[in-house]
Amino acid sequence: MTTTLTHRASGPVFPAATWLRRSTWLVLALLAACTGGGMVSPGAGGPSVDQQRHRLARELAGTPVTVEAAGDGYRVAVPLKFAFDPKRSAVKAPLAAVLDRVANGVRPNTGAEIHVTAPSDGRGGALLARDRAESTRDYLIARGVPRERFATVGASADSAEVEILVSERGATAVR
Repeated sequence: MTTTLTHRASGPVFPAATWLRRSTWLVLALLAACTGGGMVSPGAGGPSVDQQRHRLARELAGTPVTVEAAGDGYRVAVPLKFAFDPKRSAVKAPLAAVLDRVANGVRPNTGAEIHVTAPSDGRGGALLARDRAESTRDYLIARGVPRERFATVGASADSAEVEILVSERGATAVR
């Protein structure tokens, strides 16, 4: 015996099994749309690293921020003048806006590994650069990215950018 469901306004009569299949697909489609949708990387929740890179590149297009493929992940580079004030390690608003977007992509991806480097401004040396990298990491942690996702945090002597490398855990990040 087949149970049927009817809706008086629309008229069609669907067997219950068909209605449930259609409802299930609708719910899954809505959930995918709410979470950014798309494929999920194997063994990890959330959008894949490649999907995160494409989303960030779209969102940050037209800004001085660089988002590019790097090895099996991606690299986000924020020019120093938009990241920190001279001789300071407090995150400036433009860098915070970028970090918010990075955190939104990385947080649900349990397979993501993050490397953060930051430069000095020529006045504070390696200690200032390390403090800036740690401030960047701490900002991401405050936005819900687990501390254990950070593989390295360090100073960058040869760059004038804050650099965030995101890759699949266990893979080698490449510049």
